[in-house]
Amino acid sequence: MQRWLIGLVLLLSLALAQGQKVRVGLGYLPDVQFAPFYLGVVEGLYPQEGLEVEFQHGFVSELYPLLAQGRLDFVVGDAEDVIALRAQNPQATPFKYVMALYQSVPNALFSLAEKNIRSVRDLKGKTIGMPGMFGVSLTSLQAILRAAGLKESDVRILQIGFTQAEAVVSGRVDVAMGFINNEPVFLRQRGVALNVIPAGPYNRSPGNGVITTDRVLQNPELVRRFLAASQAGMALTLREPERAFAAARRFVPNLGQERMEVLKASIRLYESPYTRQNGLGFSNPQAWQSALLLLQQTGRVKTDLPPMAFYTNEFLKPGVQARPSTP
Repeated sequence: MQRWLIGLVLLLSLALAQGQKVRVGLGYLPDVQFAPFYLGVVEGLYPQEGLEVEFQHGFVSELYPLLAQGRLDFVVGDAEDVIALRAQNPQATPFKYVMALYQSVPNALFSLAEKNIRSVRDLKGKTIGMPGMFGVSLTSLQAILRAAGLKESDVRILQIGFTQAEAVVSGRVDVAMGFINNEPVFLRQRGVALNVIPAGPYNRSPGNGVITTDRVLQNPELVRRFLAASQAGMALTLREPERAFAAARRFVPNLGQERMEVLKASIRLYESPYTRQNGLGFSNPQAWQSALLLLQQTGRVKTDLPPMAFYTNEFLKPGVQARPSTP
């Protein structure tokens, strides 16, 4: 009997040490932008919550079906995707956004300084390079043009794929839609003088965040534990970005020091007046109202679902902040 009890205890200890497996889909390639999640693994934040996290990288268009099929538990993606997919078919894609990584969309228009495109009013008659007429890039362009009182016919739009930096530098386009934590960062590192117009003030939608499904939400303790560790990862990344960068090196092949600037630009998106009041990871209800209204006004989404159908702050730990470490 005593041997049996000892064996049972050892088995239970081993199970607890291994943790409950959680499968997380991240963007196309391993990148320093996902540092809070990598840090959560390296610093043991997920194991402390009894979780063993496994990452899968790929295009979000490939990750979302895996999420819907239950082959992934969480995906980091655009808030707008949740609205578009759930509104289109709530039964097939019962997605819900449960934690904000970015407090605003990271899109930005960037151009050579010599073009003198300093505000949205300067876009009239200009050639705008777009990765494609889809997703949050398109929504941000529509919001910017609306704010400037312009129609798409007032500008020339070229679909250039993901060649925005090259297209701007070569003069193929006057201005391109990229990401504030991507193309402008490395072009400036190369000494290219730019003007950058962030899309956030015009497209007031929530930014990238953690997305799950109604099925996973039926296990609320799992969700709370994963989000608590992820919030802690965000706080530690803000507090000690060099430590987060070192953790990312464990996951990102050949991560050069120049990418530290990408991390710095990314973490500036983590905080907002709303998070300072409620905690890191919380998303502002007004942002969701704005996102849904903009997608409806532009004809991109037709739905009678309210904003709360697409997101929740219910599973987040309140009050998590990037307080300085005490000596």
